Amino acid sequence: MRAQRLRRRRVPCTVNAMTDLAAYPRVVLATFGTHGDVHPFLALAIALRRRGVRPIVAAADFYRAKVEAEGIEFATMRPELEAVATRLGMEQQAIARAAAKRPDFIVQDILLPHLRETFDDAMAATRDAQLVVTHSAAYGARLAAEKRGLPHISIALQPMILMSAHDPPLIANMEHVSRWIYAAGVRPTRAFLGLGRLLARRWARPIETLRREIGLPPSHGHPLFDAQFAGEYLIGMFSPLFGPPQPDHPPHTSIVGFAFYDSEAAGPPYLSGELDAFLARGTPPIVFTQGTSAVQDAEHFIRESLAALALTKRRAVLVLDAERATQWREHASDSVLITGYAPYSLLFPRALLNVHHGGVGTTAQALRAGRPQLIAPYLVDQPDNAARVARLGAGRTLHLRDYRADRIAREIDALRAPQYAQRAAMIGKQIAREDGASAAADIIVQALANHGVRVSG
Repeated sequence: MRAQRLRRRRVPCTVNAMTDLAAYPRVVLATFGTHGDVHPFLALAIALRRRGVRPIVAAADFYRAKVEAEGIEFATMRPELEAVATRLGMEQQAIARAAAKRPDFIVQDILLPHLRETFDDAMAATRDAQLVVTHSAAYGARLAAEKRGLPHISIALQPMILMSAHDPPLIANMEHVSRWIYAAGVRPTRAFLGLGRLLARRWARPIETLRREIGLPPSHGHPLFDAQFAGEYLIGMFSPLFGPPQPDHPPHTSIVGFAFYDSEAAGPPYLSGELDAFLARGTPPIVFTQGTSAVQDAEHFIRESLAALALTKRRAVLVLDAERATQWREHASDSVLITGYAPYSLLFPRALLNVHHGGVGTTAQALRAGRPQLIAPYLVDQPDNAARVARLGAGRTLHLRDYRADRIAREIDALRAPQYAQRAAMIGKQIAREDGASAAADIIVQALANHGVRVSG
């Protein structure tokens, strides 16, 4: 069956942080990962609050200040990256490299060893909740919803999570094999994806073990796929341009558009005075950003990007984490600005083109900006996101092992061809009209109504 889009039902009410929220239905939004995973859930929380819902974001404690600055309730849900690093005896840079080399590392070595902690935290967060919304990797929160008998809605932030044989994901570290099999048609593709699911079944043993311990029956279907998406609705919070509905998506799927949030603190995003002045005094620059998933392994990206700029003689902005922005500041010049955090929603539209690693949050912002992209994917979903941008005609991809100054310079020159700018601008206009957070919030309000939960301001 084709994925169905639920009819939107707006609830005319506004709830702010100062309102007594005791009477409003509680919805827990459980997420895991980097800013690209948390920001869409925060955008969704803000949209739900406007509709008279009391959202609680459950995530790593690292995000507490950001969430609470928006007046949204926060609940800690482990694991924390520091605890993972301690248990593994690895530096965070080594963890990032391991995740890039082994796509299963995040599930087997980071998430599932902490499954019981995640479940316990989710059980505490869902006390008195009326509904639970989970990120595709929030396995413990999914179990908590089932244990409490609460309605459950799943969120997919990128198309590859849905593993469609009609729109198959490019598998990190198996890109050439993936393309070769997919070119043979839907049947071989379905068999290949089925083999991957079968191999991943053993990864899920901790889930089945915990289910027995907490008195739940064995999973129906694959614990990492079917069970995780077995909620009342499955919301694809990405643009249908980026990942269209497919015949083999679950029948309760709605693809609603990207959900955007990129403020560093409460209130609307803004550019620093230094950055705004730099943008105003010359031609649009090339923007390079390392992305949060690659922040622990960024030296090569920074060094080669600067070398490429020396070859191209173009203006540029490098957006780095605060520590590296300080370390590399000496390499700045009149034509190259090196800065810390900057909101992509304001910076990317003022760029000539945007260079990044292809995390779904950064990719979404770059698509909405309507500027061509050069993507050097790093891990997990990034190769698939990059391939989708290339198929849309809005950018080009460069394997990270080929991310060298001479290759970067050639790719930048290729992206100056008019068709890239034209295609990117057209896509940007359509994505700018989408509002994934609002559409997803409407579905959640409808799900509450289906269970007799009244939503009113």
